Amino acid sequence: MRLTNLSSFKMEINIDSQNKGERVDKLVMESLEGLGFRQVSRNMIKDDISSGATVNMGKTKPSYRLKVGDILSIDEEFWKDFFLDKDLSEGIVAQKGDLDILYEDEYLVVLFKPKGLVVHPGVGNKDGTLANHLKYYFQSKEEFDINMDRAGIVHRLDRGVSGIMVVAKTKEAQDILKEQFAHREVDKLYLATVKKFKETSLESIEDMSLEEIVECMKCGDVKYSAWFDAQGYIGRGRTNRKRMEFKLYEFAGSKKAQSYILPISKDKILIKIVTGRMHQIRATLFYYGYHILGDVLYNPGSREVSSPEIMLQSIYLAFTHPITKERLHFSKF
Repeated sequence: MRLTNLSSFKMEINIDSQNKGERVDKLVMESLEGLGFRQVSRNMIKDDISSGATVNMGKTKPSYRLKVGDILSIDEEFWKDFFLDKDLSEGIVAQKGDLDILYEDEYLVVLFKPKGLVVHPGVGNKDGTLANHLKYYFQSKEEFDINMDRAGIVHRLDRGVSGIMVVAKTKEAQDILKEQFAHREVDKLYLATVKKFKETSLESIEDMSLEEIVECMKCGDVKYSAWFDAQGYIGRGRTNRKRMEFKLYEFAGSKKAQSYILPISKDKILIKIVTGRMHQIRATLFYYGYHILGDVLYNPGSREVSSPEIMLQSIYLAFTHPITKERLHFSKF
């Protein structure tokens, strides 16, 4: 077996007599373990093999037995995204860290995540994350539910994005909150500071203040007919695999995406996301000709791939309390 690193996001394995007859899912599992992905099992990855690996540049089944001369390609970026949705609680190390808590009861915590803080542990970020800090905080209060996934986290923000997040303290609360996010029952509003780099159709500017708009959201009195309805599809970019692409039509590997967009000044834009795709706001605004300040990944004039501080903030979050059923509203801007 000979390994070839084509880039930072793809590994190629040239099959020789050593791996002849080995199942694709087994070799992919072993390779992912070698790349630092923890708690990998064949059963966990088998249904997604055709999306995260190819044999001889074509789709493959997990049960395919490799032959001498085959080339197995493993998409590291796909598997990084894949494992963001998997339970890694056992591997989370409790570490003390600052938490900006806005609200807390026996079932959940609402906090403000600063820019630069990674939410989940993963390859390259195994400690110092929000999950590490939450596990320490809950354990120090003897309130850590060992049955929870990812230390109670139910949604995430990109590393460079700041804003409001809700975290569960019990498995029951976590499961109910996850269902709310999955069924789009959570209201999320973001504020972006932008610079226009091409002509765009998003020219109208709302005459209401930010405070008035947030109050309307709390009362359920927002008329989204006045907002731009950005509907399309988001998938991984073909030329830059670090970047997601927004298009108006469906393309390979893409998923439906929808956001409501409202410019409130020349350099400020409000975004209410309906779906929750990776880099949804950044990719959508980029498509419509806006660069979020500080975002080097979605910047037509930059070749950088990491954006530690992006001028994008989750300023409003509303959800139904998983136990009391009260509708809760939180804002910070």
